[in-house]
Amino acid sequence: MDETVLSTEEFTSKKMTNKLIQQIQDPLVLASGALPPWCEELNSSCPFLFPFETRQLYFNCTSFGASRSIVWLQTQRDVSIERTRVTGLSQRRDDSHEFRVGRLKHERVKVPRDGDKLLAWAKQVMLTHCDHKSILEVEFLGEEGTGLGPTLEFYALVAAELQRRDLGMWLCDDDEVDSQPPTLDLGEGTKPPGYYVRRSCGLFPAPLPQNSAACDRAVSNFWFLGVFLAKVLQDSRLVDLPFSNAFLKLVCQGDIQNNINERIGMLPRSCDDDPMISSIMSEESEKELELDPPKLYSEETKPWFAGILKETDLMAVDPVRARFLRELRELSNRKQRILSDPVLSPDAKVRALESLALVTSQAGPVTRLEDLALTFTYLPSSAVYAYTHADLMSNGSDVDVSIENVEEYMDRLTDFCLESGISRQIEAFRAGFSRVFSLSKLRAFTPSEVRLMLCGDQNPQWSREDLLNYTEPKLGYTKDSPGFLRFVNVLLRMTGEERKSFLQFTTGCSSLPPGGLANLHPRLTVVRKVDAGEGSYPSVNTCVHYLKLPEYSNEEVLRDRLLAATKEKGFHLN
Repeated sequence: MDETVLSTEEFTSKKMTNKLIQQIQDPLVLASGALPPWCEELNSSCPFLFPFETRQLYFNCTSFGASRSIVWLQTQRDVSIERTRVTGLSQRRDDSHEFRVGRLKHERVKVPRDGDKLLAWAKQVMLTHCDHKSILEVEFLGEEGTGLGPTLEFYALVAAELQRRDLGMWLCDDDEVDSQPPTLDLGEGTKPPGYYVRRSCGLFPAPLPQNSAACDRAVSNFWFLGVFLAKVLQDSRLVDLPFSNAFLKLVCQGDIQNNINERIGMLPRSCDDDPMISSIMSEESEKELELDPPKLYSEETKPWFAGILKETDLMAVDPVRARFLRELRELSNRKQRILSDPVLSPDAKVRALESLALVTSQAGPVTRLEDLALTFTYLPSSAVYAYTHADLMSNGSDVDVSIENVEEYMDRLTDFCLESGISRQIEAFRAGFSRVFSLSKLRAFTPSEVRLMLCGDQNPQWSREDLLNYTEPKLGYTKDSPGFLRFVNVLLRMTGEERKSFLQFTTGCSSLPPGGLANLHPRLTVVRKVDAGEGSYPSVNTCVHYLKLPEYSNEEVLRDRLLAATKEKGFHLN
C-alpha cells in the first residue's frame, strides 16, 4: 500500500470515543438496551472513528443480550477495583457486593477425551448450547478437573480437531506434506506429518463441487465452526486456529455495501467499490447497457460475500494457481494489444495470435496455450477431497481452453476459487455463527482485529519487566527469591512453541489476550511447592492460573522439569 495513505489513527475522533464510552458505562441505559441508535450506526458504518479497544468494549457489552451486559459492567468494576488494590490506591474492598446484581448461569457438560469421538461430541454440545446465553463449562469423563481449566482444554482440543486434513475443509497441497515437521502436537499428542493442515498463509476453505458429498461433509463442519467461534467470542475464550487473512476478511466484512474500511486503508482498497466511481457509472448505466457487447456466458446469482476477495487474496492462499493465472492474464494482454493494433491486417493478426506463446514456470520456458491441453475444469490440489475435477461450466471437461476463450477461463477459475466453490461452506458458517449472535457484529473490525479477538497473541512475547510486573510470587517465593528469578530466566529463554506450551499448561490456552501478560486475569501466580525435591515436577491449577513450582537447584533442571510437565495431558493430578 502507498505509504502516503493516511493511517487510521488520523480518523479517530476523541470526542466521539468519549461519548460512546459514556453511553456504554451507563448501567441503566446498557441493561435496558436503550443505547441511542447512533452508537450502533457509527460503530458499524464508521468504525474508523473509534480505536480498537473502544470498539471491542462496545462489542463485548452489546452483542450478547441484557444479562451479559449487566455481568460485563460488574466484571469491569471488579477489574478496576483489583487494579487499584494492586497499586495500593484502594482502601476498601468490602463494598463490592453492594453493586452485584446477579451472575450468569453456568451449564456444565461432560465429554470423553477420546480423540476419535471428541469432534462428534463437541458438535452435539454446540448444537444443544448454541441458543443458550449461559456460560458453557466442560469436564472430561473420568477426570477430577472442573471449571475453567478443562473448559479451555476442550476448546483447544476441538480447535486442533478442526485443523485435521482428513476433514477436507481447508485448502491444502499434497506436495506440502514432505516439508512439514516430522511430528506435530497441537494438544492431542504427537501426530505424523500431514495429519493437520499447516500452511504459511493460514486456513482457507477448500473449493469444492457444490453438489458433491465432499461439500455436504464440509458444510456440516463449517456450520459447527461458526457456532464454535461465536461461543468462543461469547464466553471470552481464545483458540489457536491459524486462519488466513482472506478467510477473516469474509468473516468480518459480511455485507460490504456500507462497510467503508477500504476507503481509509483498514483494508486494501479496490476502485471497483469506490462510491464516486459507482455514482458516475450509475449515471451512464443506460448508455453502457446499450454499448456493452453481449457476454460470452451468463452471470449467475452471486453470493452475499461476492467481491470481497480479490486476486491478491488468491495469490496469498493458492500461490501456484494464482501465478499461473497471472501468466494467463499477461498472455491475454498481449492478445488484446494485437487485436487493437491498427497497423496489422486481419491476416497478420491471425498469424500473430497463432504464434502467441505462454511463458510459464510450470510447462517449460515457452509453450503455446493449446499445448497445455487445459479444459474448463478445476483440479484439486489434494486427494483428500475425494474428487478428480470440478467443471467450471456445463460439461467443462469437454471444452478446451484456447486463446479465444482464455479470459472466460480465468474468470471462471478465479470465481470458483474465491466464491462459487466455497459458497455453501461460507453460507453454512454464517448460519451457524448467527445461531449464537449476528455475524454482522464483526463488521466493525478488521481481519487482524478479529484474529486477535479469536486467537489472542499467537506469537506470545514477554520481557523481564513483564514477568516481574505481571506475575505474582507467593507462599515461599518473592520477586527477589533465587528460585523465582531462575523461573523468570527460563521463561525468557523459551522458544515460541515452548511459550505456547507453557501458556497452555498454566492457563489452559496457548495464546495471551490482547495486551499480553498485562491483561491476563487472574494474574499468573507462582508458589513454592512444598515437600518437593529435584525429581518433582511443577503442577498447576489452570482455573486461577496458579503454578506450584518446586525450588530447583539450577535453571537447567527447572527448564527440563517445566517443559516435561507442559507435555502432560489431562487433569488427573494437580
